[in-house]
Amino acid sequence: MGSVKEKLLWLLLSSHCDYCGKLLEEGKNLCEECEKELPRITGKRCRRCGAGRDRCSCRGRKVQYDAVISPFYYEKGIKECIRRLKFKGRDYAARVLARDMYLCFLEEYKDIDFDFITYVPFSAAQKISRLYNQSELLAQRLSELTSIPCEDVMVKLFDTGSQHSTGRKLRRGNVFGVYDVKEKASVESKTILLVDDVRTTGATLSECAAILKIRGAGAVYCITAAVTAAQKTPGIDKS
Repeated sequence: MGSVKEKLLWLLLSSHCDYCGKLLEEGKNLCEECEKELPRITGKRCRRCGAGRDRCSCRGRKVQYDAVISPFYYEKGIKECIRRLKFKGRDYAARVLARDMYLCFLEEYKDIDFDFITYVPFSAAQKISRLYNQSELLAQRLSELTSIPCEDVMVKLFDTGSQHSTGRKLRRGNVFGVYDVKEKASVESKTILLVDDVRTTGATLSECAAILKIRGAGAVYCITAAVTAAQKTPGIDKS
C-alpha cells in the first residue's frame, strides 16, 4: 500500500473482526485466525462447568445452579472480545457474543420454559466506576433474541475483590453472602436463566443461584459467553 491517501482510504473502507477486533478489508467480519481457531465448545457439555467432556475438570464439584452452558472457551479471540466488551465500551461485542450464546441456548435449553432472564449484578461501587454491567448487556441482547423478558431482580450488597485475581480455593468465600434478591422482586417458583460473561470456577453463578433458590426460585439455569477450562485430556471421547 503506497501513498498516505491510499492508506487513509483503506482505513475508512475497512472493518474489524467481530471477535478479536483486528482490522480487515471491507466486507469481512471475521479474520483468518479467528475463522480457524475460535475456541468453540463442541460435543457433549458438562452441565456443572460448561466445558466439553474432553476438557472437564470439575470432578463432580457441587454447584447450586441446575446447569451452565457456553458457546466458547475463554481463550484466543474470545478472550479479546470479552475484554473489549468489559473495558472498552464495545456494545457491538455484546451483540456478537449474544448471537453465539443464543445458538447455544437453542441447542441446550430450547425445551425449557423460562419465566425470565436475569444477570449477575454490580455493586454500588462498580456502578460508579464502570459505564455499564457487561452481564446485563448480554442478558438484554439475549432477551431480544429469545423473546424471554429480562428482569433486574438481584442486588450485590457490597464490593469484593476481582474473582479473576483471587485463588481458586478462595473464590467461594469471596462471594459468600454478597448477593441477594431485591425486596420487591418476584422469583417464587420461577424458572430463571442467569447470565454472566465468563464462568471461571462457578463460584459467582453458584452463589447467585443459591440465593435465588433460598428466595423461592424453582430452577436456575446459567449461560455465559465463555468458560475457563483445563487443557484437553488425551484419550477422552468428545461425544
